[in-house]
Amino acid sequence: MKMKLITIFLLSWQLSFSQSLYKSAEAYFPGNPFKTTFNKFLYSLINDPLLLEKEVKKKTDTTLFYLQGIYPSYSPFFFPSTRCKIILAEQEEYTDSLAVETYNYFVYQLIGFAKPGEEGQKDIKEEFEKLKRRFKKGLELAGEKELKRGNEQSGSIINYIYKEMPFYPLTIAWVSSADHTENIIALTIRFFINDNKAYLPISPDSP
Repeated sequence: MKMKLITIFLLSWQLSFSQSLYKSAEAYFPGNPFKTTFNKFLYSLINDPLLLEKEVKKKTDTTLFYLQGIYPSYSPFFFPSTRCKIILAEQEEYTDSLAVETYNYFVYQLIGFAKPGEEGQKDIKEEFEKLKRRFKKGLELAGEKELKRGNEQSGSIINYIYKEMPFYPLTIAWVSSADHTENIIALTIRFFINDNKAYLPISPDSP
């Protein structure tokens, strides 16, 4: 029954998505799942010659789809990233505590690596603030969690919610290693697949 309600919820919003998330997918990610059919998007991503160190696990009766890879020279941020990693993973969630019915959605993540050192940490923190300003309208902040290493902040994670969506449509984060040798910024979007298209059940007048 709850799965049917989720489907009705999708249809009630005309299977549309927020313009801010669409524009961000276009601006940041190497492939935009909202721009074409999901099969074409997936084929293009898997066969992208610029995507290296690919790991692809096809969906089976016992496993869900998973893809990851590295873009060594891709840099959609204001700072020159040393490399970017993308992950596209199918997730399965139960609709209730009885664990009878399930629904699936996709997690699409872009991880940008800044240069090592304090300058790289400063870059990812500035990019994080830019992302916060970009998404301050249209989505509701679910809370910001600071990551700590002793008394020092080592990162921050923000999840965004929208009305009664069963998952966070967006997460942004930054994290820096203890010696600042690794500084990363991460942007994660989540979406349903319906009729071979990626959709978010978000009102079309959302910013």
